[in-house]
Amino acid sequence: MSTAKDELKARLLAEAEASIDRMLADDRMGKQMTISEIEDVIGDLEMDFRERVLSEVMGEQESQTLSCPECGGNLRHKGRRSKQLTTWRGETELDRNYYQCETCGQGVFPPR
Repeated sequence: MSTAKDELKARLLAEAEASIDRMLADDRMGKQMTISEIEDVIGDLEMDFRERVLSEVMGEQESQTLSCPECGGNLRHKGRRSKQLTTWRGETELDRNYYQCETCGQGVFPPR
């Protein structure tokens, strides 16, 4: 039987493979490139993969969030919302679930 970590690993490996496939399909690949051009291609790959890994890991943590972090009340799903985040590695946009506590009204985007 597969564990949650094994399932996450499989999803991340699939995301890595998809990112590499997109990089190899890039018209710039296969041509003589300068170091700056190579860095641009790799940078695009890194940003794409980072966003996908963030979404996967956040989704994994979200599935473990069962109650309001403020009061412990039940969370009600209110839909998905996009959020522009600034991380240590740069800016990224993530689409994530939004919840609201039925007890205290606190809005929650797991993970916090």
